[in-house]
Amino acid sequence: MIVERKISTLRLLKVIWKQLAMMIIISSIIVIPMMYFGWGEYAPDMTAPLILGTAISIFLGFRTNSAYERWFKARELWGTMRAWSRNQTLLLSRLHEKHINHNTGKPSKLAKTVMHRMIRRNIAWIWVLGRQLKDVPPFEGVRALLTDEDYAVASDCHNPALKLLFLQSRDFRIVQGEGQFIDGEHFEMVAIQRELVAGQTACEGLKNTPFPTHYTYFTNVFLWLFLILLSFALPGLENVGLLAIPAVVIVGWVFFMVEGIGSYMEEPFDNNRNVIPMDALARSLERDLMALGLGEDELPDMILPIEGALY
Repeated sequence: MIVERKISTLRLLKVIWKQLAMMIIISSIIVIPMMYFGWGEYAPDMTAPLILGTAISIFLGFRTNSAYERWFKARELWGTMRAWSRNQTLLLSRLHEKHINHNTGKPSKLAKTVMHRMIRRNIAWIWVLGRQLKDVPPFEGVRALLTDEDYAVASDCHNPALKLLFLQSRDFRIVQGEGQFIDGEHFEMVAIQRELVAGQTACEGLKNTPFPTHYTYFTNVFLWLFLILLSFALPGLENVGLLAIPAVVIVGWVFFMVEGIGSYMEEPFDNNRNVIPMDALARSLERDLMALGLGEDELPDMILPIEGALY
């Protein structure tokens, strides 16, 4: 997610230079012969470019809005899952308390071990899920949060994040058997597990349902057709002349920038500058749960922006 207030012109040119170069070449091939061979009088009027430009504007507006809705939906899902993860830790944490078995009235060493493991596994889950969605190695930098058994089981699974949730359910039943929940707390734990599974499923569904390919394809076709028509029509206007070339490039740049914004935002889980900052959000959650749920003093550093963007 881009957090810088000013966007670097150089960085922007690295993204759009191919489109700019193509627009200059196409408009020059059309405009220069029309001007030097006196073909300007045969140029079509501006009716067709204006109608097509209006249609493309509506087309791009819908695309950009739809892309933003996908991006914001992904951000809402990630925020909801962080909230449920915190709620789970609220129920599991016994900081400055003893892990009393409410059935026997005695401390439970097993419950202490398992509940600490569940909190750390919860942190690992949000990291692993984010890395899965970005198609990068899921356990990079997460290994220390998991036991050897958990890592061996999850790393051998096609969906490691979901496997971690299954392990959470197993340990929940162990903790429930140790009498750790009272007054319906175990029902709350079941509800939290259900919401975490639903959140992961929604994220996977959003990632696996890309923006329609034909929509992107025909957007580009219509844009280039519009610029070609504009290159033919502008030289016929009075006092335009060779200024038609920069005019076409400027108009095309505006349209392609709007189209580019939509194309980047429509994939909120891709590993680029425009994604949901899953790593930064996971690190924030990790610090909270380790400090407030486990009472640890040495916390990992916050993730800072890289070249004006959070990942």
